Amino acid sequence: MTPYVAKGVLRNGHTNSILASSPARKLVAHRQSAQFRKLAQAHIVSAGESIRLSALINRQRHADAPLIILLHGWLGCADSLYLLSLGKFLFDQGYHVVRLNLRDHGDSQHLNEELFHSCRIQEVIDACIQIKSEFPQSLFSMAGFSLGGNFALRVNAFTTQDQLPLHRTIAFCPVMSPVNTLLALENSFLVYRNYFMQRWRTAFYKKVAAFPNIYNKETFKAFRSLREATADLATRYAGFDCLEDYLNGYAITQERLSTLHAPSHIVLARDDPIIPWRDQKHLAASRYLTVLNTEHGGHCGFLAPDLTSPWIDRFVLDRLKS
Repeated sequence: MTPYVAKGVLRNGHTNSILASSPARKLVAHRQSAQFRKLAQAHIVSAGESIRLSALINRQRHADAPLIILLHGWLGCADSLYLLSLGKFLFDQGYHVVRLNLRDHGDSQHLNEELFHSCRIQEVIDACIQIKSEFPQSLFSMAGFSLGGNFALRVNAFTTQDQLPLHRTIAFCPVMSPVNTLLALENSFLVYRNYFMQRWRTAFYKKVAAFPNIYNKETFKAFRSLREATADLATRYAGFDCLEDYLNGYAITQERLSTLHAPSHIVLARDDPIIPWRDQKHLAASRYLTVLNTEHGGHCGFLAPDLTSPWIDRFVLDRLKS
């Protein structure tokens, strides 16, 4: 397959990244996915130990159609634009499509008392096993973006083929070294830090509304930076001794991916302002892992001039069919 080629202003990584979640792209994505969204069924997935995650499912008429689970990034949701675009495309290609919300994402703060954090991998594994059991005849794959790509790769590496028979795992701009990703955010444009802080604050306030006896808005109001907020919530609510322990807990560098059991594909853009592409040199070698570097694409962008993402669609379909 030919590599992604950016045109015009999209050759700038910041432009590609910002337009990927812009109101203009939302208009395009929502218009094109209207029927897909209408057909989606809300579903609560049992994820072990009374944990519940929410999902949106688009089923094909044929039970043995291939299945793909799509995972959004941090503070995204099942209706994130990249999931709508890819999900609609794969559904049109004959796939069962499940868009899974991570804990506390997609207005699901009320489903579980404890807060989301990025080391909660077991519940995502359990959710995937549960979803796969509802599609017993289907060839099963996963695709994720940013933090969702990180989760998808860990699901692959932390399970066996007997537990979860995976066909393919595909990750766009996955978080590899959270320590370096946090540094990249701190050293990049203020717009990114403001974007994540605003969305995180909104999500936390929804958690407060769901469990007012446990969480308090004042907790978040005191935070001045992403680092400060992450450190406080990781140690206060997630039980980690320090920020570094938390960040290293969901890294996929060093030997974390040495146990991949199904073919996995990582796509990295060298102009990604959030994910340092050079962190790939710290990934474990695996016969199941291939990494594609593109010169442009931004963070989960890879947009065409009309603000669609046909290159992502074709890349995923090509890997799923290989």
